Amino acid sequence: MRRAVLLRSVIRVMRTDTVVHDAAYMWTRHRWAMPFGALVLAAAVLLAPVVGIEDWPTRVVIGLAVASVAVLAATDYRVVAQTGDGIVLLRASKIRQVATGFVETLPPDAQLVQVGGTILAADWQVGDRRYTVARSSEQAMNRMAAAGSANS
Repeated sequence: MRRAVLLRSVIRVMRTDTVVHDAAYMWTRHRWAMPFGALVLAAAVLLAPVVGIEDWPTRVVIGLAVASVAVLAATDYRVVAQTGDGIVLLRASKIRQVATGFVETLPPDAQLVQVGGTILAADWQVGDRRYTVARSSEQAMNRMAAAGSANS
């Protein structure tokens, strides 16, 4: 179901006559996203008494919520899709796994290479940028990487 929604959103963004073979949802964080989130957390905890929040657990929970929003704002979400015209990179929604706008068509020699990972996600080099891909999209990334290497 989720994959079908993602593929339909890619078709909607590209154009209706575009053939979409596969797509994967991924993200990358700005290199200062986590330090920025920690700074926002500390500021929220320290400034909470100014607005009348004295209870420490409440201050920490509010700080974590504000820090989560700060890190979310410093994260770029993308969809990589293999179409009949090549591999394209699209903007993606921060909340839903759908494509929202066109970014670029990757050059024909652009590689999709897995460069690391954990139990929950894998890191992929897509062109010149590194993205994190959830395990649910890993099979699609493997298919696109195999198709790209077969075309090279």
